[in-house]
Amino acid sequence: MEVRMYRDENVIGQNIAKFRYQRGWTQDELVGKLQLLGLYMTRDIVANIETKRCVVTDKQIEYFAEVFGVKAGDFFPEKRRLSGRTVGLDVKIVTRRRCRRRRPRTRAPLAQPARRK
Repeated sequence: MEVRMYRDENVIGQNIAKFRYQRGWTQDELVGKLQLLGLYMTRDIVANIETKRCVVTDKQIEYFAEVFGVKAGDFFPEKRRLSGRTVGLDVKIVTRRRCRRRRPRTRAPLAQPARRK
């Protein structure tokens, strides 16, 4: 069984690379700092995270935040601003298609309890 990851499953990879570049660290230096904190990490894993080829676990996010000295929320992109209009409330949600050839169901009368004399 092959498992595929979509690129939108890792939204913090670019910000990990940005914080690393801002500090002038190589991937190997970042890996060394993470390993000193007790997180198993290799340079290949960091490269895959930065290029969005693998997902990041919540534990890894905590360690990245500690190494960079930022809050974990700083890795995530800002929320998109809405235009102020109602979104999605006027849409009728269809959960099942109706079969064109199917006759409508009729309700059969319920059985009546037997009368005692």
